[in-house]
Amino acid sequence: MRSEVLRSEKGGYNKTDVLTKIDALSALLMMAEEGVDSSKIMPELEKVRQRPMRKEKGGFFGTIGFAAEDTDNYIADLEAKLMNALSDR
Repeated sequence: MRSEVLRSEKGGYNKTDVLTKIDALSALLMMAEEGVDSSKIMPELEKVRQRPMRKEKGGFFGTIGFAAEDTDNYIADLEAKLMNALSDR
């Protein structure tokens, strides 16, 4: 994902769920970059992957969330960076 901000859209992912997942992935990425053993990171990564990201209600009176496509791409990019950091050792 480039340096753009996640777009907002009606019916997108719940913003709190997304930010929680991104924070957890970022923490794991920092751990990997600091040299923490992958045997400690991989179980935590699975837990993060299991965290649900609820969708907001769409429609006329829908709630605004983060755009699903942007979010999915951003999270996939973070996971790729994490896996790359783990394999670079």
